[in-house]
Amino acid sequence: MPIKTHACITVACDVCKYKFDEDEYTAHFADLDDARKALTGTGWTITADRKIFCASDDQEHQAALDAFMPPEPVMQAPGQLGFDGTEAT
Repeated sequence: MPIKTHACITVACDVCKYKFDEDEYTAHFADLDDARKALTGTGWTITADRKIFCASDDQEHQAALDAFMPPEPVMQAPGQLGFDGTEAT
């Protein structure tokens, strides 16, 4: 039996480096599409720029996810006073 080299893909969280696993073994995928499909519905997040975050719900993971969110819009109509007492322009 010959020894062959095979390329595969594993997935790890960009924050904590936890590897995506199935029943206590690291899952290996043939291509990126297979990896994305496996992560769907597991609570893991893949961002548009290929960052991957596991489903951990701690401050470090939340801070990483919050960094991808746009800033909250400022809702102040012209002539309305802001909380600091200044008028909107």
